[in-house]
Amino acid sequence: MPSRPRIRRSALALAAFAAIGIGLAPGRTVAAQKSDVSIVRVLRSAADYLDGYDRQFSAVVSEEHYLQVMRRGASVAARRTLVSDLILISAGEAGWLSYRDVYDVDGKLVRDRQPRLYDLFLHPAADAVQQAEKIYSEGARYNLGPIKRSINVPTMALPFLRRENQRRSVFEVKDQMTVNGLRTAVLHFSEESWPRMIETSDDSPASGRFWIEMATGRVLRTELIVESRDGRDVITVTYAPQPKLGGLWVPVRMDERYAVSATTSIDGTATYTGFRQFNVDVGTIIK
Repeated sequence: MPSRPRIRRSALALAAFAAIGIGLAPGRTVAAQKSDVSIVRVLRSAADYLDGYDRQFSAVVSEEHYLQVMRRGASVAARRTLVSDLILISAGEAGWLSYRDVYDVDGKLVRDRQPRLYDLFLHPAADAVQQAEKIYSEGARYNLGPIKRSINVPTMALPFLRRENQRRSVFEVKDQMTVNGLRTAVLHFSEESWPRMIETSDDSPASGRFWIEMATGRVLRTELIVESRDGRDVITVTYAPQPKLGGLWVPVRMDERYAVSATTSIDGTATYTGFRQFNVDVGTIIK
């Protein structure tokens, strides 16, 4: 099965749960043009926002309804609907640890719906590492199509905007627009440092856009593009406030497209509901 962009394994993330993590090697480039004060201000406010966001949006579980459609030309070749519990944990420099626990495929239960993710983190057993890896692998194996991929996670773009990673990319504010009644700067980025934060067969850089509220640095929308010799992959994520999480803006929709070949593509649409949060000491997990 051909392999597509995947999250680069990080030693710290591997130590956490043998999960897929993000490698954070020092970059060689300077983020943004120093002469452009507006870019510097936007980057600083976004980094400040993410510092607080990491603390608030951690150990959050949501119900994911995920439709994947494979097309050949204008015809639908196959489709698949997944229902899963998705947990996202901010683990600092390890990036975002994510687990997709699929329990329904095309309307058929593939396992009894049990709080496996809760138990894994709240009551880790001696084989917690193996159990986490098993849940991760199960979630990935239900992806539709002939390509293996692990970047279909709604928070995948955020690490590029973190303060310690901004020097890895070149940023440019190319536009301003209103999103949900909020004035935003459209911040374009292009990765320039090695090793890449997302691994591809030809070491291609990532690029994309962030829609950032200018008054607060809040991230309202992200776009991640990975274009390599294997194809072009685009993931767009929309954020919205969640009253159950104190008004925190969280991913509510993920749209993606993978160009498998000149005539074949895979489109995905995931929506997130039923958010709930539980207390877990991420530092203890990583140790």
